[in-house]
Amino acid sequence: KAMDCPIGTVRSRIFRAREAIAGRLRPLLGTMKDRRW
Repeated sequence: KAMDCPIGTVRSRIFRAREAIAGRLRPLLGTMKDRRW
């Protein structure tokens, strides 16, 4: 409600942000794409 946008938009943006962060950390941590860190 604070941002005045649908919850689906918020969840989508959070998901994409997590993927972007994981993509940058993965090479540093040496983990595979399918595994969580």
